[in-house]
Amino acid sequence: MGGNMVGGETFAAMVQRWRHTANLTQEGLAVRSGLSPRSIQNLERGRVSRPRRASVRLLADALGLAGADRAAFVHAARMGTPTPLTAWRGVTDSGRVTVADNLRQLVEQAGRTGSQPVDLRGLPHNAAPDVVLERLLTALGVDEAESVAV
Repeated sequence: MGGNMVGGETFAAMVQRWRHTANLTQEGLAVRSGLSPRSIQNLERGRVSRPRRASVRLLADALGLAGADRAAFVHAARMGTPTPLTAWRGVTDSGRVTVADNLRQLVEQAGRTGSQPVDLRGLPHNAAPDVVLERLLTALGVDEAESVAV
């Protein structure tokens, strides 16, 4: 099972554990949550890098999670599944993936596809981070729709 660890457990493992605790099959959880059985299977196998918030909410509701259990479940989902680079150096001791390492990874991946240098002309030395990020993503050829979690 893939995914970042939260309290020693991946999101994929949490989905499976809570499903077993609720005495549900993957199909049963799918029916109860409104997600497809394939989605449940992909989540439990860690094939979904960052599940949609709505999907996480539906799962948490279907599993009857509340309080600290629900918060840990949501947090684990937000951590996402690390790619080999973030698994290597992008996860802090607390289990959090750093933004800087995800950006390094994106730059490294784009470098293999021959992206152009980032054009920062016309920006003041203290430009807003979102403006700089937009230029970086443009230079890397990342479509805004690609950056939205699946």
